[in-house]
Amino acid sequence: MNKFFISTLILFLFIGIQSFGQKSYSTENLKRSEDGIIRCLTDQNTEYLQKRNPDYKKIKNLQEKISKQRNLKVSGVAEVIRIPVVVHVINNGEAIGSGTNISDAQVISQIRVLNEDFRRISGTRGFNTHPDGADTEIEFYLAKEDPNCNPTTGIDRINLSNLSTSWSGPGGNTDNVLKPQTIWDSNRYMNIWTVKFSDNDNLGFAQFPGGSDTTDGIVISYDSFGSIDTAGVVLSPPYNLGRTTTHEVGHYFGLYHTFNGKSCTGTGDFADDTPPTNVENYGCPTTIPDSCPGGDDDMIENYMDYSDDICMNIFTNDQAAIMRSYLDDQEFRLTLANSNISDTPPSEIQFDTSVTLLNLNTDNCIGEITPKIKLANYGTSTLTSTTILYQINGGVVQEYNWSGSLAQNQSTIISLPTQNPPEGDNVFLVKLDRDSSDDRDCNNEDANNFEITPAYQNINQIVFTLLTDDYSEETSWELKDSSGTILYSDSYNSGADNNKLFTETFNIAQDQCYTFTIYDSESDGICCTYGEGYYQLATPAGAIIKRGGEFAGIETTTISTIERVVDPGTSNEKIRIYPNPTLINFKIDLVSGEKLPKNYQIFNSLGQLMLDAKIQTEDDLIVNTVALSNGIYFLRIYRTDKTTVIPFIKK
Repeated sequence: MNKFFISTLILFLFIGIQSFGQKSYSTENLKRSEDGIIRCLTDQNTEYLQKRNPDYKKIKNLQEKISKQRNLKVSGVAEVIRIPVVVHVINNGEAIGSGTNISDAQVISQIRVLNEDFRRISGTRGFNTHPDGADTEIEFYLAKEDPNCNPTTGIDRINLSNLSTSWSGPGGNTDNVLKPQTIWDSNRYMNIWTVKFSDNDNLGFAQFPGGSDTTDGIVISYDSFGSIDTAGVVLSPPYNLGRTTTHEVGHYFGLYHTFNGKSCTGTGDFADDTPPTNVENYGCPTTIPDSCPGGDDDMIENYMDYSDDICMNIFTNDQAAIMRSYLDDQEFRLTLANSNISDTPPSEIQFDTSVTLLNLNTDNCIGEITPKIKLANYGTSTLTSTTILYQINGGVVQEYNWSGSLAQNQSTIISLPTQNPPEGDNVFLVKLDRDSSDDRDCNNEDANNFEITPAYQNINQIVFTLLTDDYSEETSWELKDSSGTILYSDSYNSGADNNKLFTETFNIAQDQCYTFTIYDSESDGICCTYGEGYYQLATPAGAIIKRGGEFAGIETTTISTIERVVDPGTSNEKIRIYPNPTLINFKIDLVSGEKLPKNYQIFNSLGQLMLDAKIQTEDDLIVNTVALSNGIYFLRIYRTDKTTVIPFIKK
């Protein structure tokens, strides 16, 4: 292809791999193979993510890094990068090895194929003799440690049939439900989901570097994952050798289709050593096509084309350089490249108890939480008792004494007593008592942020405002009371109601709970690609309850007029830090008009002082956490008349 033109790269990378006449993700008008299969939905996923998040369009200048990587490749000093993988096997409760609950052997076969393809291993289907063929020096392994420091196989089996038995392409329930509920830290793991797509013709899609941490990863149809080269793995041709996943992992590391732009001129896929190609190649043609006469034949064997699995066997040197440039970039995949997740199981020890926070079960009607935790025993000795400690916002420590019998690798679910936290942002921390016998403490605590929305007492009306977008017919909404009765609702007409302002007043009562839900039938919200739509719920005095517009297919707001009770010792004192969890920096956010604190200290969960700093200017309220390891910490802020403690999570 043509040389890198970085300005064009910036334009193409996040504005669209291809142009689409339709408004949002749909498979109706997508090109299919002769057998009706949609080979890849990554283009559509990129378009969808652009609409959801304007920041997704940002990209750094990669030209220097790509040149550097090429030099490293030529000199042979580029280090092998090893990527920890978790495969979330999303199933409907079948026996392991049946239906969507694919076997361990099928998962392991896919990891083997990735390594054969990315390392160009001799004697395998991933080897080629092409002069531009590359060993990308990227390897993959199933993680042997989960985000809570517990042993794992790297195969995460999840039965979500209570939510859905099939899953969408980009957007829909895959991005809005499946991924956020199941993802492991995407800065430390490459997440792969195997699913049954609601459209059986879909094979998979990936998220390009630079998107949301909560949706980052690769989604593959369960019956196109893995390879029949492994005994016992049964898959139907032509997508039965694991190349769907190889293709999508290429996108995950920043590669475009070889036919990107569908033009014989221009930047194409930004790789010099892939021939110009202006059309997808399907099947396994015996006569190699030349879609751009005057140059080399199409590289149908490239993993980033649409050929059958059996025909694919090459990443080029420039493609390898592009992928490694993302793995060397702090904004994109550097943290993944530097991940220290173990590739060997932890050694067995006598006492190894783990606690994991599963769900807070937040009820914003009455302002309470009912935490649910998992207590597990990974030690060789049977666990018969332990003390669980928990607290909100670094306040009063409460105890829960558990007794029972858990043999090695057994677990139990515990519901802790209901709590009544203050309104606003809060942090719930649960941990095992350090006095309990335990030989490994890295899995002894867990925490999560949550919000208790305010109660609106002494009002009897809510003012609703809606500005529609260019496609008002996609928008509808409803307000329900606590019994589920619809009190108010509306929908809109195409054309006449586009980009139009609507206002309505809802009459409400005290000591009640209401649920407002807004829908977009095309799952792209009402802002900001097709107009500047928004909706707002406010009190008669103008206090904003909720304002939004950027959502997918549905957004729900709970509105309570019930008087709240707050437990003592849980105060958040109206000081918060954000973002929490944090990767690099967080900011201490003070109440408007409050004087600067004197100083702050950071302690780890063992009570050891990790950082001590004075606060002299507003800039000192930005705290750098680069020197801290991943885990839970406590920020102690010293003011003239009081001290505030706020837990935070470093990722």
